[in-house]
Amino acid sequence: MKNLIAIIMMICLVCFAQTSVENQIILVKKKGAVFIWDVAERKWVDIPVNASIRPGSFIKVEKESEAIIAFGNVSEKKSSAVITLSENTVIQLVFSLFEKNQLKEAKINAAYGKIWSVIEKVPDQQTKFEIETPNAIAGARGTVFMVAYDKQDNSSRVSVIQGEVGVSSKFATGLVILRENMSTVVVANKPPIPPQLLEEKEKLEWEQWKQNIPFSQIGAIGGIAEMNAMQIQEASRIVRELGIAKKGSQKVQKDFNDIESAILLYYADTKNVPGKLNDLMVNPGVPGWKGPYLGAGTNFMDPYGRRYFYRIKETPTGRKYIELYCAGLIGAARDTYGEERRHIYIDKLDAELQKRVEQMGK
Repeated sequence: MKNLIAIIMMICLVCFAQTSVENQIILVKKKGAVFIWDVAERKWVDIPVNASIRPGSFIKVEKESEAIIAFGNVSEKKSSAVITLSENTVIQLVFSLFEKNQLKEAKINAAYGKIWSVIEKVPDQQTKFEIETPNAIAGARGTVFMVAYDKQDNSSRVSVIQGEVGVSSKFATGLVILRENMSTVVVANKPPIPPQLLEEKEKLEWEQWKQNIPFSQIGAIGGIAEMNAMQIQEASRIVRELGIAKKGSQKVQKDFNDIESAILLYYADTKNVPGKLNDLMVNPGVPGWKGPYLGAGTNFMDPYGRRYFYRIKETPTGRKYIELYCAGLIGAARDTYGEERRHIYIDKLDAELQKRVEQMGK
Protein backbone atom coordinates (compact mmCIF):
# COMPACT_ATOMS: atom_id res chain seq x y z
CA MET A 1 0.00 0.00 0.00
CA LYS A 2 2.82 2.37 0.93
CA ASN A 3 4.56 1.55 -2.34
CA LEU A 4 1.36 2.34 -4.26
CA ILE A 5 1.00 5.72 -2.53
CA ALA A 6 4.65 6.51 -3.23
CA ILE A 7 4.20 5.67 -6.92
CA ILE A 8 1.08 7.87 -7.15
CA MET A 9 2.92 10.75 -5.48
CA MET A 10 5.83 10.37 -7.90
CA ILE A 11 3.46 10.40 -10.89
CA CYS A 12 1.78 13.55 -9.55
CA LEU A 13 5.13 15.23 -9.04
CA VAL A 14 6.24 14.33 -12.56
CA CYS A 15 2.98 15.64 -14.01
CA PHE A 16 3.31 18.86 -12.00
CA ALA A 17 6.91 19.28 -13.11
CA GLN A 18 5.95 18.78 -16.75
CA THR A 19 3.12 21.28 -16.45
CA SER A 20 5.33 23.88 -14.80
CA VAL A 21 8.01 23.48 -17.48
CA GLU A 22 5.67 23.39 -20.44
CA ASN A 23 3.31 26.14 -19.36
CA GLN A 24 5.32 29.00 -18.02
CA ILE A 25 5.20 32.77 -17.93
CA ILE A 26 8.78 33.95 -18.42
CA LEU A 27 10.47 37.35 -18.46
CA VAL A 28 12.52 36.74 -21.61
CA LYS A 29 14.02 40.21 -22.07
CA LYS A 30 14.26 43.50 -20.23
CA LYS A 31 15.93 46.88 -20.32
CA GLY A 32 16.42 49.11 -17.31
CA ALA A 33 14.44 48.77 -14.08
CA VAL A 34 11.80 46.02 -14.04
CA PHE A 35 10.34 44.88 -10.71
CA ILE A 36 7.99 42.25 -9.26
CA TRP A 37 5.99 42.75 -6.08
CA ASP A 38 7.31 40.57 -3.24
CA VAL A 39 4.24 39.68 -1.18
CA ALA A 40 6.23 38.41 1.81
CA GLU A 41 8.55 41.43 1.97
CA ARG A 42 5.80 43.85 0.87
CA LYS A 43 8.07 45.71 -1.55
CA TRP A 44 9.14 45.85 -5.20
CA VAL A 45 12.19 43.70 -5.98
CA ASP A 46 14.25 43.34 -9.16
CA ILE A 47 13.20 40.48 -11.45
CA PRO A 48 15.98 38.87 -13.50
CA VAL A 49 15.75 37.80 -17.15
CA ASN A 50 14.49 34.19 -17.58
CA ALA A 51 12.67 34.35 -14.24
CA SER A 52 9.38 32.48 -14.04
CA ILE A 53 6.37 34.62 -13.10
CA ARG A 54 3.50 33.19 -11.09
CA PRO A 55 -0.12 34.03 -11.95
CA GLY A 56 -1.32 36.81 -9.67
CA SER A 57 2.04 38.61 -9.75
CA PHE A 58 2.39 42.37 -10.17
CA ILE A 59 5.05 43.70 -12.56
CA LYS A 60 6.30 47.29 -12.70
CA VAL A 61 8.41 48.85 -15.46
CA GLU A 62 10.09 52.14 -14.59
CA LYS A 63 10.92 55.17 -16.73
CA GLU A 64 13.23 54.50 -19.73
CA SER A 65 12.76 50.75 -19.18
CA GLU A 66 10.89 47.94 -20.92
CA ALA A 67 10.07 44.25 -20.51
CA ILE A 68 9.07 41.32 -22.73
CA ILE A 69 7.11 38.40 -21.23
CA ALA A 70 6.33 35.10 -22.99
CA PHE A 71 3.54 32.60 -22.23
CA GLY A 72 3.98 28.87 -22.91
CA ASN A 73 6.74 26.34 -23.44
CA VAL A 74 9.60 28.79 -23.93
CA SER A 75 12.31 26.14 -23.50
CA GLU A 76 11.02 24.31 -26.61
CA LYS A 77 10.28 27.53 -28.51
CA LYS A 78 6.53 26.89 -28.38
CA SER A 79 5.22 30.09 -26.85
CA SER A 80 1.52 30.87 -27.30
CA ALA A 81 1.70 34.59 -26.56
CA VAL A 82 4.11 37.40 -25.82
CA ILE A 83 3.52 40.84 -24.31
CA THR A 84 5.76 43.89 -24.26
CA LEU A 85 5.58 46.42 -21.44
CA SER A 86 6.60 49.99 -22.21
CA GLU A 87 8.12 52.38 -19.70
CA ASN A 88 5.97 53.56 -16.77
CA THR A 89 3.72 50.50 -16.86
CA VAL A 90 2.23 48.44 -14.01
CA ILE A 91 0.27 45.24 -14.63
CA GLN A 92 -1.03 42.21 -12.79
CA LEU A 93 -0.87 38.82 -14.51
CA VAL A 94 -4.19 37.74 -13.01
CA PHE A 95 -4.34 34.17 -14.31
CA SER A 96 -3.47 31.91 -17.23
CA LEU A 97 -4.90 28.56 -18.29
CA PHE A 98 -3.13 26.16 -20.64
CA GLU A 99 -4.53 23.11 -22.42
CA LYS A 100 -2.44 20.69 -24.51
CA ASN A 101 0.49 23.10 -24.43
CA GLN A 102 -1.65 25.95 -25.81
CA LEU A 103 -2.73 29.05 -23.96
CA LYS A 104 -6.45 28.59 -23.38
CA GLU A 105 -7.20 31.73 -21.42
CA ALA A 106 -5.33 34.63 -19.82
CA LYS A 107 -6.24 37.84 -18.08
CA ILE A 108 -4.06 40.88 -17.41
CA ASN A 109 -4.98 43.92 -15.37
CA ALA A 110 -3.22 47.07 -16.55
CA ALA A 111 -3.11 49.68 -13.76
CA TYR A 112 -1.47 52.15 -16.16
CA GLY A 113 0.97 52.24 -19.05
CA LYS A 114 1.12 50.48 -22.42
CA ILE A 115 1.12 46.82 -23.49
CA TRP A 116 1.69 45.34 -26.96
CA SER A 117 0.45 41.75 -27.29
CA VAL A 118 1.00 39.00 -29.88
CA ILE A 119 -1.40 36.08 -29.48
CA GLU A 120 -1.24 32.74 -31.30
CA LYS A 121 -4.44 32.11 -33.24
CA VAL A 122 -5.99 28.79 -32.24
CA PRO A 123 -8.98 27.19 -34.02
CA ASP A 124 -10.77 26.83 -30.68
CA GLN A 125 -12.99 29.93 -30.49
CA GLN A 126 -13.14 29.63 -26.69
CA THR A 127 -9.51 30.72 -26.41
CA LYS A 128 -9.53 34.15 -24.79
CA PHE A 129 -6.84 36.71 -24.01
CA GLU A 130 -8.14 39.68 -22.05
CA ILE A 131 -6.54 42.93 -20.90
CA GLU A 132 -8.50 45.05 -18.45
CA THR A 133 -7.74 48.69 -17.58
CA PRO A 134 -9.49 50.73 -14.86
CA ASN A 135 -12.22 51.71 -17.36
CA ALA A 136 -12.13 49.27 -20.31
CA ILE A 137 -11.84 45.63 -21.35
CA ALA A 138 -10.12 44.39 -24.53
CA GLY A 139 -10.61 40.75 -25.50
CA ALA A 140 -8.66 39.12 -28.34
CA ARG A 141 -8.40 35.82 -30.17
CA GLY A 142 -5.22 35.53 -32.20
CA THR A 143 -3.99 39.00 -32.97
CA VAL A 144 -1.39 41.77 -32.60
CA PHE A 145 -2.77 44.66 -30.58
CA MET A 146 -1.92 47.41 -28.11
CA VAL A 147 -3.68 48.55 -24.94
CA ALA A 148 -2.68 51.77 -23.20
CA TYR A 149 -4.18 53.46 -20.15
CA ASP A 150 -3.54 57.10 -19.24
CA LYS A 151 -4.39 57.67 -15.60
CA GLN A 152 -4.19 61.46 -15.99
CA ASP A 153 -7.33 61.67 -18.16
CA ASN A 154 -8.76 58.22 -17.28
CA SER A 155 -8.68 57.01 -20.88
CA SER A 156 -7.88 53.70 -22.54
CA ARG A 157 -6.68 53.34 -26.12
CA VAL A 158 -6.80 50.05 -28.02
CA SER A 159 -5.13 49.64 -31.42
CA VAL A 160 -5.02 46.56 -33.67
CA ILE A 161 -2.29 45.72 -36.18
CA GLN A 162 -3.83 42.42 -37.25
CA GLY A 163 -6.59 40.10 -36.10
CA GLU A 164 -9.69 41.10 -34.15
CA VAL A 165 -10.26 42.67 -30.73
CA GLY A 166 -13.52 43.42 -28.94
CA VAL A 167 -13.47 46.57 -26.76
CA SER A 168 -16.04 47.56 -24.16
CA SER A 169 -16.35 50.02 -21.30
CA LYS A 170 -16.55 48.75 -17.74
CA PHE A 171 -19.25 51.32 -16.98
CA ALA A 172 -21.29 51.79 -20.15
CA THR A 173 -22.99 49.48 -22.64
CA GLY A 174 -21.67 49.02 -26.16
CA LEU A 175 -19.05 46.86 -27.85
CA VAL A 176 -16.68 47.97 -30.60
CA ILE A 177 -15.01 45.35 -32.81
CA LEU A 178 -11.57 46.39 -34.08
CA ARG A 179 -9.93 44.75 -37.06
CA GLU A 180 -6.67 45.35 -38.90
CA ASN A 181 -5.32 48.94 -38.67
CA MET A 182 -8.17 50.15 -36.43
CA SER A 183 -8.23 51.81 -33.02
CA THR A 184 -10.67 53.14 -30.44
CA VAL A 185 -10.63 55.15 -27.21
CA VAL A 186 -12.63 54.74 -24.01
CA VAL A 187 -12.76 57.95 -21.94
CA ALA A 188 -13.81 57.80 -18.28
CA ASN A 189 -17.18 56.01 -17.97
CA LYS A 190 -18.23 56.51 -21.59
CA PRO A 191 -18.60 53.75 -24.22
CA PRO A 192 -15.79 53.23 -26.75
CA ILE A 193 -15.80 55.62 -29.70
CA PRO A 194 -16.41 54.19 -33.22
CA PRO A 195 -13.35 52.57 -34.87
CA GLN A 196 -10.75 54.95 -36.30
CA LEU A 197 -7.71 54.42 -38.50
CA LEU A 198 -4.54 53.40 -36.70
CA GLU A 199 -2.12 56.27 -36.11
CA GLU A 200 1.14 56.22 -38.06
CA LYS A 201 3.18 56.56 -34.86
CA GLU A 202 1.62 53.31 -33.59
CA LYS A 203 2.68 51.46 -36.75
CA LEU A 204 6.19 52.79 -36.20
CA GLU A 205 6.13 51.72 -32.56
CA TRP A 206 5.03 48.18 -33.48
CA GLU A 207 7.77 47.86 -36.13
CA GLN A 208 10.33 48.80 -33.48
CA TRP A 209 8.93 46.32 -30.96
CA LYS A 210 8.76 43.56 -33.60
CA GLN A 211 12.49 43.87 -34.16
CA ASN A 212 13.08 43.72 -30.41
CA ILE A 213 11.04 40.61 -29.52
CA PRO A 214 13.33 37.52 -29.43
CA PHE A 215 11.21 35.19 -31.59
CA SER A 216 14.28 33.02 -32.20
CA GLN A 217 14.30 32.30 -28.46
CA ILE A 218 10.56 31.89 -27.78
CA GLY A 219 9.35 30.62 -31.16
CA ALA A 220 7.13 32.07 -33.87
CA ILE A 221 3.81 33.39 -32.56
CA GLY A 222 0.81 34.30 -34.71
CA GLY A 223 2.82 33.80 -37.89
CA ILE A 224 5.44 36.31 -36.74
CA ALA A 225 8.97 34.99 -36.51
CA GLU A 226 12.50 36.34 -36.53
CA MET A 227 12.86 38.58 -39.57
CA ASN A 228 15.23 37.63 -42.35
CA ALA A 229 17.56 40.12 -44.00
CA MET A 230 14.98 41.21 -46.57
CA GLN A 231 12.30 41.68 -43.91
CA ILE A 232 14.71 43.66 -41.74
CA GLN A 233 15.51 45.88 -44.70
CA GLU A 234 11.80 46.40 -45.39
CA ALA A 235 11.06 47.09 -41.72
CA SER A 236 13.97 49.53 -41.57
CA ARG A 237 12.56 51.33 -44.63
CA ILE A 238 9.16 51.64 -42.96
CA VAL A 239 10.72 52.87 -39.72
CA ARG A 240 12.86 55.36 -41.65
CA GLU A 241 9.92 56.68 -43.66
CA LEU A 242 7.73 56.93 -40.58
CA GLY A 243 10.56 58.80 -38.86
CA ILE A 244 10.76 61.24 -41.78
CA ALA A 245 6.99 61.73 -41.62
CA LYS A 246 7.15 62.32 -37.86
CA LYS A 247 9.77 65.06 -38.31
CA GLY A 248 7.85 66.41 -41.28
CA SER A 249 4.70 66.62 -39.16
CA GLN A 250 6.40 69.08 -36.82
CA LYS A 251 7.13 71.41 -39.77
CA VAL A 252 3.62 70.93 -41.14
CA GLN A 253 2.09 72.01 -37.83
CA LYS A 254 4.38 75.07 -37.67
CA ASP A 255 3.50 75.98 -41.26
CA PHE A 256 -0.23 75.55 -40.53
CA ASN A 257 0.13 77.84 -37.48
CA ASP A 258 1.91 80.49 -39.58
CA ILE A 259 -0.67 80.28 -42.38
CA GLU A 260 -3.56 80.45 -39.91
CA SER A 261 -2.06 83.59 -38.31
CA ALA A 262 -1.61 85.15 -41.76
CA ILE A 263 -5.24 84.36 -42.63
CA LEU A 264 -6.35 86.13 -39.45
CA LEU A 265 -4.34 89.25 -40.36
CA TYR A 266 -5.74 89.16 -43.89
CA TYR A 267 -9.25 88.88 -42.48
CA ALA A 268 -8.65 91.74 -40.00
CA ASP A 269 -7.64 94.05 -42.86
CA THR A 270 -10.09 92.99 -45.55
CA LYS A 271 -13.02 91.35 -43.71
CA ASN A 272 -12.65 88.50 -46.21
CA VAL A 273 -10.66 85.28 -46.36
CA PRO A 274 -8.09 84.58 -49.08
CA GLY A 275 -9.35 82.87 -52.21
CA LYS A 276 -6.00 81.07 -52.51
CA LEU A 277 -2.73 80.89 -50.56
CA ASN A 278 -0.91 83.30 -52.90
CA ASP A 279 -3.39 86.02 -51.86
CA LEU A 280 -1.45 86.17 -48.59
CA MET A 281 1.65 87.24 -50.53
CA VAL A 282 0.31 89.19 -53.54
CA ASN A 283 -2.60 91.67 -53.45
CA PRO A 284 -5.52 90.08 -55.30
CA GLY A 285 -7.15 93.49 -55.64
CA VAL A 286 -9.08 93.34 -52.37
CA PRO A 287 -9.70 96.69 -50.55
CA GLY A 288 -7.77 97.01 -47.27
CA TRP A 289 -5.02 94.50 -48.19
CA LYS A 290 -1.80 95.34 -46.28
CA GLY A 291 0.32 92.29 -47.02
CA PRO A 292 2.39 90.38 -47.62
CA TYR A 293 1.29 88.52 -44.51
CA LEU A 294 4.13 85.99 -44.53
CA GLY A 295 7.89 86.34 -44.86
CA ALA A 296 9.63 86.87 -48.17
CA GLY A 297 10.42 83.63 -49.93
CA THR A 298 7.35 81.79 -48.60
CA ASN A 299 6.48 79.18 -51.23
CA PHE A 300 3.79 77.13 -49.41
CA MET A 301 5.74 73.89 -49.95
CA ASP A 302 5.33 71.00 -47.51
CA PRO A 303 8.35 69.10 -46.08
CA TYR A 304 8.02 66.50 -48.85
CA GLY A 305 8.40 68.90 -51.80
CA ARG A 306 4.74 69.47 -52.70
CA ARG A 307 2.49 72.49 -52.24
CA TYR A 308 -0.02 72.69 -49.43
CA PHE A 309 -3.65 72.51 -50.52
CA TYR A 310 -6.01 75.35 -49.62
CA ARG A 311 -9.75 74.85 -49.98
CA ILE A 312 -12.86 76.73 -48.86
CA LYS A 313 -15.54 74.18 -47.96
CA GLU A 314 -18.96 74.00 -46.39
CA THR A 315 -20.44 71.60 -43.84
CA PRO A 316 -23.81 69.89 -44.47
CA THR A 317 -25.36 72.50 -42.15
CA GLY A 318 -23.94 75.40 -44.18
CA ARG A 319 -20.93 76.46 -42.06
CA LYS A 320 -18.04 77.60 -44.21
CA TYR A 321 -14.49 76.69 -43.30
CA ILE A 322 -10.97 76.73 -44.71
CA GLU A 323 -9.15 73.42 -45.05
CA LEU A 324 -5.36 73.35 -45.04
CA TYR A 325 -4.16 70.00 -46.31
CA CYS A 326 -0.80 68.22 -46.53
CA ALA A 327 -0.80 65.05 -48.65
CA GLY A 328 2.09 63.59 -46.63
CA LEU A 329 5.09 61.50 -47.64
CA ILE A 330 4.75 58.89 -50.39
CA GLY A 331 7.17 56.10 -49.55
CA ALA A 332 9.18 53.82 -51.79
CA ALA A 333 6.37 51.23 -51.78
CA ARG A 334 3.78 53.96 -52.48
CA ASP A 335 2.63 53.94 -48.86
CA THR A 336 1.46 57.33 -47.58
CA TYR A 337 2.59 58.67 -44.21
CA GLY A 338 1.83 61.94 -42.41
CA GLU A 339 -1.35 63.03 -44.20
CA GLU A 340 -2.67 66.04 -42.23
CA ARG A 341 -5.54 68.52 -42.28
CA ARG A 342 -6.52 71.63 -40.37
CA HIS A 343 -9.98 73.21 -40.43
CA ILE A 344 -10.45 76.93 -39.77
CA TYR A 345 -14.10 77.93 -39.35
CA ILE A 346 -14.80 81.32 -40.89
CA ASP A 347 -17.57 82.20 -38.43
CA LYS A 348 -15.03 81.94 -35.59
CA LEU A 349 -12.48 84.34 -37.04
CA ASP A 350 -13.86 87.45 -35.29
CA ALA A 351 -13.77 85.73 -31.90
CA GLU A 352 -10.23 84.44 -32.56
CA LEU A 353 -9.08 87.96 -33.51
CA GLN A 354 -10.55 89.37 -30.29
CA LYS A 355 -8.86 86.65 -28.27
CA ARG A 356 -5.46 87.44 -29.79
CA VAL A 357 -5.90 91.19 -29.23
CA GLU A 358 -6.66 90.53 -25.56
CA GLN A 359 -3.59 88.28 -25.24
CA MET A 360 -1.38 90.99 -26.74
CA GLY A 361 -2.74 93.50 -24.24
CA LYS A 362 -1.74 91.39 -21.24
